[in-house]
Amino acid sequence: MPYASPLRIDLQASRLAALWLLPLHAAGVAVLPFTSLPFWSLVACLLACAGSLVWHWSRHVSRRQAPLRTFVWKQDRDCEVVDHDGAAVASTLAPRAFVMPWLVILYYRQGARHHSLFILPDMLPAGTFRRLRVRLKTELGQVRPADRSCRRTA
Repeated sequence: MPYASPLRIDLQASRLAALWLLPLHAAGVAVLPFTSLPFWSLVACLLACAGSLVWHWSRHVSRRQAPLRTFVWKQDRDCEVVDHDGAAVASTLAPRAFVMPWLVILYYRQGARHHSLFILPDMLPAGTFRRLRVRLKTELGQVRPADRSCRRTA
């Protein structure tokens, strides 16, 4: 049964993303002294890790460089993505999603390009995050059995 009202997801900055990004990048830097790489290679790895942290921080934690601002799930798998500049683009939600209480990953398509959207619980109000998880489980859950029937069993 499709939902009558669209689900509007206005993404906010995430502190949980910071709690994931900092230890993961610190672990990458922490293993560098134990490698037998030449000095120039260590410096390149350190710069790459620092650049990765800055890039991901601006996209997920502070959301200053976020690729999208709002995700509107209309009916069925039709959705609309509003980018950082305010331009709305029609998209199609993929028939699969990763849904857990601590993380949701949406897969969507804009034209020929495929994208993924990571949503942590602190990026949305609690009620909206719960509604998103329930809607993903109910609406996309109906699609999964048909996908499985296409697989061949040995």
